[in-house]
Order: sequence, then C-alpha cells, then structure tokens
Amino acid sequence: MEKTIFLISCLFVQNSFAQAVFQSFDLVVSDPAAVVAAMDKYQSSSTGRDITASVILYQYAAAGDNMATHAINVVHSSPEEMDANLSRNQGSQDAAIWLEEMSSVAQITSRWMGQILLSGGDPNNITSTNPGAIAYFMSVSDPSAYARAFSKFVGRNTDVGQSFLSSMIVDGDNPATHVVLNYGNSLGELFSNQPQMQ
Repeated sequence: MEKTIFLISCLFVQNSFAQAVFQSFDLVVSDPAAVVAAMDKYQSSSTGRDITASVILYQYAAAGDNMATHAINVVHSSPEEMDANLSRNQGSQDAAIWLEEMSSVAQITSRWMGQILLSGGDPNNITSTNPGAIAYFMSVSDPSAYARAFSKFVGRNTDVGQSFLSSMIVDGDNPATHVVLNYGNSLGELFSNQPQMQ
C-alpha cells in the first residue's frame, strides 16, 4: 500500500533530527487564519516559550482520499524531550486556551506518532520561506532493505531538497509502517525531481 500526499506551507522549521520523534495531527480546518493565530498566541505564551519542540503547520494541496485540509507535526529532538514538553503542557492554562481555540476552527481526523530514522540531502538546499513537501506513506515488508535503498538514493540526490525516512510507531487504523517526507523549495521543484525520476 502506498499513499502519496502533497503538502505545502511549512510554517516552522526544525533543524536537528538526530533521534527525533514526532506527533502528527491531520485536521479539517474551517478557518486557516484562526489556526495560525491560535498557534502564534500559544507559542508566545509562557508555556509555549518553554516548549522546545518544533511545530510545523502544513496545508494540503492534494491528499487523495484523505479529507484533511491541514496537518501539524510536532517534532521533539528525543523521546526524553517529548516527555518534558508533554509535562509542560499538562495542566497549563496556555495549552487549555490553545486547545479550545483550535477546536472551534479545526477537527482532528487522524493522529500518529513516529521516529525519524534517516535523513539525506542538505538543509541548505531549502532556501524558500514557504517550501513544499511530498509525503509517501507505505507498508514496508523489509525495513532494513528499504533503509539501505533509501540511504543509497539520498546519497545520490544531495543537490535537491532534503528527505527523511521515519517509522510509524502509532498510527491508528492506518496500515503504513513508514513515511518518507521529501522537501523542496516549491511543489514545482518536487514534481521535477520525483524519486522515481532519479
């Protein structure tokens, strides 16, 4: 099973992915500007300023049979950092306000967790303030063979974008075991440099 999702409008960027873990949320958003405002308000709050995770807001350009309009990825540099950030949010009035504001303009359709396993390309390739991304969700029968093939691919494709291979640890009823996220400066750049063309 392979499902391809096109994503655009990355709002915040993460630079260090050594042993990163992430939480992802698909959303149907009725008021995108209100979502951005709620995220900005939370991030400028006392709790938000203490959170060390990177938060990335995506807008779907095309998502197949996925009805979500947006996605949020919360990337923590380690499982320990995730625990610390979750603890900061527990009982926080700032987090409660953010959740209330978000729930009035967005509905969660799915959520999952995972861990970044490998990355390739060069973050310096991404010069756009509004990069594009394509996510490939797949069920992998031989993870080690796939990881070797992925490493070989990104080693030969270092001059365009940046790529990440992640395991899907908890993903509800989604049968995917892994996701590859390819970033480029635009959707056009990604279309011109699809993996199957390399």
